[in-house]
Order: sequence, then structure tokens, then C-alpha cells
Amino acid sequence: MPVHSFDQAWDEPIRRPIALDDLLAHVPGATSRGRAVVEGVVLDSRDARPGDLFVALPGAHRDGADFASDALARGATAVLTERPLDLAGAQLLVPSVRSALGPVSAAVYGFPSERLDVIGVTGTNGKTTTAELIRVTLSSDEHPVAQLGTTGIYLGSDLIADSELSTPQAPDLQRIFAGVAVRGARRAVMEVTSHGLHQHRVDGTRFRVGVFLNLSPEHLDYHRTMENYYRAKRRLFDPGRCESAIICVDDEWGARLASELEIPVRTFSTRAPADVEVRVDSRGLDGVVVTMGDEAGTVTIHSSLVGRVNGANIAAAFLVARHFGMSAAGAKERLEHCTAPPGRFEVVSRDEPFLVVSDYAHTPDALGFVIDTAREIASGQVRLVFGARGGRYVDKRPLMAAEASRADEVWLTTDSPGDEDPALIAAQVASGFRGDVVVHQEPDRARAIRGALAASSAGDVVVITGRGPEATQRFGETTRHLDDRVEARLGLDALVAPTLDESVSVVVWARHHEAVIERALVSVLAQTLAPREVILVDDGSGDATVDIARRVGVTVVRGAARGRSFCRNLGAARSVGPWIAFLDGSDLWHPEKLERQMSALRDRGALASVTGWTGSSSWVESAPRLWSPDEDTSVLRERRASTLLLRRDLFGGLHGFDVNTADPGDERFFARLEGRADVVVVARDLVRGLGRRSA
Repeated sequence: MPVHSFDQAWDEPIRRPIALDDLLAHVPGATSRGRAVVEGVVLDSRDARPGDLFVALPGAHRDGADFASDALARGATAVLTERPLDLAGAQLLVPSVRSALGPVSAAVYGFPSERLDVIGVTGTNGKTTTAELIRVTLSSDEHPVAQLGTTGIYLGSDLIADSELSTPQAPDLQRIFAGVAVRGARRAVMEVTSHGLHQHRVDGTRFRVGVFLNLSPEHLDYHRTMENYYRAKRRLFDPGRCESAIICVDDEWGARLASELEIPVRTFSTRAPADVEVRVDSRGLDGVVVTMGDEAGTVTIHSSLVGRVNGANIAAAFLVARHFGMSAAGAKERLEHCTAPPGRFEVVSRDEPFLVVSDYAHTPDALGFVIDTAREIASGQVRLVFGARGGRYVDKRPLMAAEASRADEVWLTTDSPGDEDPALIAAQVASGFRGDVVVHQEPDRARAIRGALAASSAGDVVVITGRGPEATQRFGETTRHLDDRVEARLGLDALVAPTLDESVSVVVWARHHEAVIERALVSVLAQTLAPREVILVDDGSGDATVDIARRVGVTVVRGAARGRSFCRNLGAARSVGPWIAFLDGSDLWHPEKLERQMSALRDRGALASVTGWTGSSSWVESAPRLWSPDEDTSVLRERRASTLLLRRDLFGGLHGFDVNTADPGDERFFARLEGRADVVVVARDLVRGLGRRSA
């Protein structure tokens, strides 16, 4: 689990000693060998610390018991195992490690869900949106609501960790609950997946309310049948685990669930009789109007969320807020100020004559909903970029193509193939296309996105689906960085020249630069040519770097540790100025850097300018001197991104920095730059290094 503040500092207030024998009461049939005191629970031996209980979890390929000795060597004091191990450390022996893991983790971390109102959201589609609506609606400055799910782990509006699993493993889940509780949270909302339920990840968690949204074919490679899939979802609502339920009965599975549960149930529906009947009216890009009955009378919510499908998500969040005592007027006001989560019909385009959106839709139903929404908005063509993910239910692939056939033009491309052959996945998808839809097969996803953009004109809608905010693709053992939204934004920038003025967006990359970041940021804010905006892209730092950036008043974008080039591209995609400049958090700008570069650009009619950087401890003043690349091309090879100022459309046309190929000193990037535009080179003493760190 890549983290920011979710590290040892996070653990300090929640680690509490508990005797190994005290855990026996929480697992029927458990016994112990040896005596020990534990303070934490870990699944990976490399993460073991003194006082940890290491979990010897049996796996499909390797047995966790094989790593127990390594965990003990790193300081773990005991092992949770299904069989006695020939090791010196204490052992907690249980009939099933997977079944015991949740209750044991909850006990070690002091049963944190007993101190929180935990809300579980399940269903095939809409979990992330509903969870985010609930978090924003119920949060306050004093008591921020935690959110756990596909887009990461939040405490109020702060992203505190990136999660590889929508439903974290049991030790991580209980650790998160304990951590947010001591940091002021009184409630937490989480996405509860069928895998998480089937694999006992939420065992040991008490839910005050569970929300069911819908069920359609997905994960049947794992569950095999819809009945098994339904039964896995149903576990969330077991008596003893969940106190009450809010169920959408729009489909047969919701209706069945509501009729079978033994806990209090409140139903709602946008299309069938229910306790709360909901009407949804779409207003295109202006959002939806959701009207429903309530004890206080009819409530009408004007939401900016796009698409009729969000009506059920909004209704669910409203009912949860009412369940916890919020007034109807208060819930309505909060929901009307909510925006969609990242990658949920997220608009990427700005002033372009056609609309470009990114959406996480990765099931046939969800893809159909997105195309319906795009069709409602478009006055021209609907163009779709999509693929199918590896390691998922194979039979849904042609079903997705059948839904995709409702678009006017399709770019069939690669999602994240995992251990499968991308060409085979594409062939399985392609077998399902119907009618006369135009289909282009382009395995390179970035090229597919750019192809769809280049083909579009006024009134069209381009929908890029399947990945939403995800930033990596896996090809076997290789991971590649790719964010659909960044690729689309750079592609749009390359197509459309910006409205020109001399305003500059500054993108700052930072990773653990807390010792120097304030000086670096002040050097930007003190420029004689004031920047239009400053965006710091945090590359997996601790809270100190981010807190400093916020204190000096710059915009912060938090993301996983994906490297300097990825973060620069992300920052450029988020920025809006016609000119972009880059700064590393370990560098310092001369106060006149931007002014001198912009003057040189203006005088020469150039699109890009670079200047040098030095390791000297003081500035060496000299008058600006201009070179032409024709006089000394080697000068470009000495430049780094902190020296660069260039026009937005040029940066987009260069496809940004190389995120998947090592490029020391940005040499490859500058070689491309030299080939595309006249570059004005300004005196070398305008950027200084402050203890540079590697990416």
C-alpha cells in the first residue's frame, strides 16, 4: 500500500501492547505456543517491526510460513499460523488464518470500528461515487469522515494513502480505522467488494449501516455464478456484522436482498415501488435533479453530477445522512455542493469545441450508462476509447463490445492486460461488435486517445473508459505509467493553441523535500514576473512537505510515488496558463528568471526557453546573454526541467516528459524539444541546486 503520512508516525498513537494469549478468545479453536506481546499486524515480512504479529497467510503460489523466519529476524514477536512452525518465536495457531485475520487484527488495534460509525457501500457500479458523496455530506472541520475505496484513503478532504485494493486487507483496514479515530474521525465510509467479503477482509468490523446499490455480471471469473456473486455481497448484511440496511431495489437482486435480510431495511428505487421513491431528471452537463419523499416532505436536490445513473447514488447518500440524524435541508445543501470523484464522468476538456471525459466504467452496464449520458449531451458524434482488463471475467468482453457498438466510432485499445496477451483480449472483445459502428484497433492506449481527439470536431463527445483515475498498466511483470486524463489533456493542448498572454503556470515536483521546499516555493512566489498559479505535485512525501506548500499558499496535488516525469506531466495537465515552467523541489530560482526568459521569448518569437542551474551557494549576477541552438547545440544537453519555460501546445505536442523510460538530465526530452522549436537559451546562473535528490 503506497502511502504518504500512513507510515510509522501514523502508527505511533495506535500501537498498544496486547498479550498473545488475550487473542485466543477472539478465534474459536485457537491455541498458542510461547508467550509474547504484540502491537501490530503485518502480512509482508519486509514490513515487520519490533512488536508485530506476522501473518503466515497461505497463498496460491507461496506460503506465508516461508517468510516467518524473516519477519522474526526483523523484530516480529509472534506468528499467526495454521500449523506449528519450527521457529523460535511465539505462535498463535488457528484453524484458518484467513478467517482469524479480521478478528485478530481488530483485537490488536483495539476494535476501532466500535468507536466509529462505519458505513459499508456495496454493489457492482456506483460504490466510489456514493462513498464520496457520503464522506463529503457527513464531514465537518472538527470530525472529518474517513473514506476507503478505489480512489484511495481519505480523512476529510485529505488523501492520506493510495490503496491497491478497494477493500484493504484486514490488518490495513483495522490500522486505518484506529488511525482515523485518534485523528478526530467519528465516522468512516468504505467500499465493500465481493472479494473483500469472500476473503474475510471485513471480518472484525462492525457496520452501523450497509448500502446496496445494484448487481450485474462482474468478477464471475472468481465467483463463477451470479448466485455466488450475490451471496458474497449479501455477507455485508449478516446480523452481528451490520445493524441496518439501505437497499436500492432497482434490480431483481436488490429486491431479493431486501426480502431476505434479518436486519432493519429501508428501500429506495428510481423505477419501482419502494419505501422511498426517487425521480431523476437529467440536465445534461448541468447535472441531475433528484426528487424524493422524506419525513420532512418532498426533497429536490440539484446536483452537478452528470448522468441519470447518479440519481441512485445521490439518493443513497441522502438516506445515509438522514439515518445519522442530519436534517433534510442540511443533507440537501451538502449534496448540492458535492462534485464527482476523480474519473467518474470527469471532464478533461476546457475551451475546446468538443467534450472529452474520462470514466471508470468497466462493466457492460456501466459502459452503457456512460454512452447514454454522452449521447444525451452530444450534438455531434460519440467517440469511445476503451479496452478490457486482463484477469477479469472473460465472457463480459464481447458484451462490452455490444454496448460500445452504440457509439459512432470506437478505438479498441489496451487497458491493463496483466498476465494475459493484449491481442487475445482485443480479439475476444472485438467478437461482440454489432451494427455499422466504425472500429479502430490501436493497442497503444496513448495513441488511441490521441486518435480519437484528432478525429473529433465541434459538438462531439469523446469518452475514455475503463481506468478513470488509475495511473498504471501492468504487462506481465512490467508496470507502465499511463493516466488517461493526463494523456487526453496533453493531446488536447497539442491540438489547440492557447489564448496567448504572458501568464505562466509553475509546476513544482517534490518528494521529501521538506528541508528546502519552502525556499524553493518562495523563490517562485517572489518572481518579478508573478506566476499565474503554482501547483506542487507531491510524489509520495510525508505530510511535512505538503503542509509547508499549503502554508505558503500553493495548490497541492497528491499522488503515489510515480517519479518526477510523471508528476511533471500531471501538474502540466492540471495547469491552465498558456506558458508552463517546471521546478524541482530541491532547486531555487533567481528572482528574475521568468521575467528574463519571457523577455527573451518575446524578442525572438520563440516557443521555449531554457537557462542553466548551478550548485553555487550564492547568485553570480550577469547580464542575460542569448544563444541560438545553431551556435552551440550541446548547451541543451546540459539543461534540466527546472530551467525550462515553454508554450503549452508545444509541451503537449512533445507528449510531455518520458514517464516509462529513464531520461537522466531530461536529455531525451530536450532532444525532442530541439527538433520541434527554436529554443532561446538564457544565462546559466538563474537556477541553483539545493541538495538535489534523485527521482
